[in-house]
Amino acid sequence: MFEFLKSLSDKSTCSSMGICSIDPTVSAVEELLLSEIREISFYVIKLRELSQVNREIENRLIKGLSVIMINTSFDKEDFLNFLEALCYDKKSVKERYVNFCKANHISCELIDFNCDTCENKSINSMIKIGEAKMQNKYKGISIEKQRLFELITVFAKTSSVILELLKKVKEDTSYYDFEVIRFFALTNSLSTRVEKLKRRILEFSKIGYEIQKETNRLYEERYGKRESAKILLNAKKGKSILISGPDLIELEELLEAIGKREINIYTNSTMFIAHSYPKFKKYKNLIGHYGTSDAQVDFANFPGAILITQNFSQKIDTLLRGTVYSNKIIAPNRVFKIKNKNYEPLIEAALKLDGFSKSENNIYLEFEHNFEKIEKTLQELKGKSVVIVVGENSTEDDIQEFGDKKVINLACPIESDKLLYTLDKCAEMNIKTDLFFTSCSISSINTLMSVLFMELENICFVNCSSSIINPHVLEALEKDFRVKIIR
Repeated sequence: MFEFLKSLSDKSTCSSMGICSIDPTVSAVEELLLSEIREISFYVIKLRELSQVNREIENRLIKGLSVIMINTSFDKEDFLNFLEALCYDKKSVKERYVNFCKANHISCELIDFNCDTCENKSINSMIKIGEAKMQNKYKGISIEKQRLFELITVFAKTSSVILELLKKVKEDTSYYDFEVIRFFALTNSLSTRVEKLKRRILEFSKIGYEIQKETNRLYEERYGKRESAKILLNAKKGKSILISGPDLIELEELLEAIGKREINIYTNSTMFIAHSYPKFKKYKNLIGHYGTSDAQVDFANFPGAILITQNFSQKIDTLLRGTVYSNKIIAPNRVFKIKNKNYEPLIEAALKLDGFSKSENNIYLEFEHNFEKIEKTLQELKGKSVVIVVGENSTEDDIQEFGDKKVINLACPIESDKLLYTLDKCAEMNIKTDLFFTSCSISSINTLMSVLFMELENICFVNCSSSIINPHVLEALEKDFRVKIIR
């Protein structure tokens, strides 16, 4: 089951291609963005303390934190445009803070990063500045504190990815926005004690849990309560569009834009969850699911147009592009940008391409999503101990250490609603709980960090590729929060 999601956590694919590690250039560019966001966050917090709020800047900070850069061939213009917006925000928020302090005779607290990024305009100079920032950001602080700062950064970024999805269905996210910004701003102060960093991580863990629950709740309100589904896994003859990534709103917008035009829509990778929402079943041209989640292969073989949604985060460096469209803030290079939610260029491209020339024999995936079944199972285990296994790639050897405890395999590699429901029920029924994540993705990393505050018996996590998570973060989880990393 879920073979098409296996490569989200399977390291063999990237190993064979030699692209498991993040390119130093990409790391430098991302560090540059994070550095700007850190500095702006400092002044946003100072202004909040003085009852001065700028929601536009806070929204842009969350958008910037949600950027997950993997591809070396990113669009340089996208990057420079977004960086320029952050530079303007930094200048604006700093001036506003200084002017407010002067007008009210308050002592100002300023920070200086010793380099004005905004004075530089070329991508090469940006990369050099980013490299210098990477080399110097943790000078003189302990390894323990370094790994906690890395964990905070990853947790803030993955929470921002979820928060960007929440913003699509919730008008006011100001509370969550500020909490993420305030949490990330901890990385500004190198003098903060280790004990405080650990405490704040656990406090924010509860907020991360709330963000996930609120996101799940509001998507259920919009699209209906998720249910078991039968998903077609093969192609049908006709014009085609493939959509990949986690953003259901973009899928809905695309389907509405297509209307009655004869174009078959296929989900790819994490977008498969759309098939479990009742509302999407009304769209007759949402045919099924296509691919293996290895975007390099899927996109190369797909005979139609392709849409990657805002938080799509797979490596497609070796792909020869031409029919890929995107809503990403910083898109891969040579990908067409969707502007102002106008999907017509994508639709026109799909109509010009051949699509699938013939239909294949029907192959279906039976996808179970049944809360009642979970509750019934847990009712029989009140007061006992269970092991909740989340994701795919689990083997009998992985769970041998749990002995005679009841193992509940939720088989939900990227969606969190079943897990959060199960954990809440276990707490309610006084069931001692071990948690075992058997797949590694941005979603599972965020979910893992969002349950650290809970009083679970044990948490185990599969070892991740360095292309997905910094090894220092795994060290912090293992050494500071008693998470067992399965190597």
